[in-house]
Amino acid sequence: MQHIQTVLDHGFEYIGGDLSTDFINTKSGRINGDGHEHVQTYADVVAFVREAGLLKPAEAKRLVAAAQARPEKATQLYRRAVALREATFRAYERLIQQKDPAPEDLAVMGAEASKAVGRACFVKSADGFSWDWADTDDLERPLWPIARAVADVLIHEENRSLLRECADDTCAWLFVDRTKNHSRRWCDMNTCGTRNKMREYRERQKRVAAKAQ
Repeated sequence: MQHIQTVLDHGFEYIGGDLSTDFINTKSGRINGDGHEHVQTYADVVAFVREAGLLKPAEAKRLVAAAQARPEKATQLYRRAVALREATFRAYERLIQQKDPAPEDLAVMGAEASKAVGRACFVKSADGFSWDWADTDDLERPLWPIARAVADVLIHEENRSLLRECADDTCAWLFVDRTKNHSRRWCDMNTCGTRNKMREYRERQKRVAAKAQ
């Protein structure tokens, strides 16, 4: 596997209200089976975290160079990232359905979170203090903020209770509903929201026309 960034039809979308749901949403088409994969190489994982603002550009550049020098290790890390994403998707889906995640998925998420926390440190931030990681060429680095975000959702009941799936029948993108009144229905109002509102409008018009006949 070559570890260069994939040329995509559109960039990553950070609309999920949380890094963990944004990472889940790097795969589309889960319902109809024509999955569109936006994370195809280790370099894509690096790019996702960098564009989220959680990896410095210079550090990202070094990690991609290190991946090219150690392609087998980078492939292993890429597969771990995808395994974490899929385990998280399944776990969040079950939580939305008010079911417990499968033990094997909890094991995957827990293993990655443990590695992330083990390498994290406290840094001063605008809100006081936060978790961060020192600059490193360790190829595991892009997985750490993703795994930490997953842990924060699982551990905090408030975050778990705000997990949602897009109301569009064909979407399946997930998000954490951080709106003030927690009434968000769509992954994106400009795509799924607009499409469904237009459908609802046409259906209302049909009902009005039927009654008028």
